[in-house]
Amino acid sequence: MNTLKYYKKEGNQYTFKNQPVFVFIVAIFFIATAILFYRIDIKWLSYVMIAVVVLIAINFFTKKFIIDMDRQTITGKHTVFSPAKTYHLKDFTNFEVLATKYMGFITTNVLLSIHFHADGKDKKLVLGQAVSHKGIQKMINETEDIMNSNHLNDERSRSV
Repeated sequence: MNTLKYYKKEGNQYTFKNQPVFVFIVAIFFIATAILFYRIDIKWLSYVMIAVVVLIAINFFTKKFIIDMDRQTITGKHTVFSPAKTYHLKDFTNFEVLATKYMGFITTNVLLSIHFHADGKDKKLVLGQAVSHKGIQKMINETEDIMNSNHLNDERSRSV
């Protein structure tokens, strides 16, 4: 594993780097919409838009995804409204890629989730977002390299 693009390494703990560009673009869109609503005298709606921008900013700083290879766990917290959840690496089952398309063919957003089978239930944590499948594939490759999930000696029986 060469340089990490999506994670910051501290010992044997890997912390997913939040994506400021994506969040910044979404926040700018809501601020522009708030200004538009303020100018056409729908002030209450502009205040709602500003509140959404504040929530986006708070969520950006509280979101976390940590792979701890010493404890063999993955901890994730996707929103400010949900608690942090921790799963063991042995419970990992697969990744899920969900793409949102505009007009049926233009990809506008791609979401990456990581799935676990713990306590007899299927659970998932959202890992990251990108504008293209290429960025998501790079996230998957880097995460798998960290988790060592493509090694033949892996005790999980799943195809890669």
